[in-house]
Amino acid sequence: MAYKIEYDPKALKQLKKLDKSVAVLLLDGIEEFASNPTLTKIKKLKTPFDGAYRLRVGNYRVVFYQEDNLMLISKIAHRKDVYI
Repeated sequence: MAYKIEYDPKALKQLKKLDKSVAVLLLDGIEEFASNPTLTKIKKLKTPFDGAYRLRVGNYRVVFYQEDNLMLISKIAHRKDVYI
């Protein structure tokens, strides 16, 4: 089952601030997971992100929510900054 990807406006803004090479890696990682969601790169998050998941792409993290076949990306940041 593949996911349809939607981006929160804040996540798009965070993505645009990143270096182009990093942004391409992140987009490739998101697309790879969306087309093959059986990957083990995700983890369910706890407070304050209840119900969210995180996808690891190198040193960056993608925080997203999933509903049926929709993947709503809410935050993209470096691993040291993503959980604050």
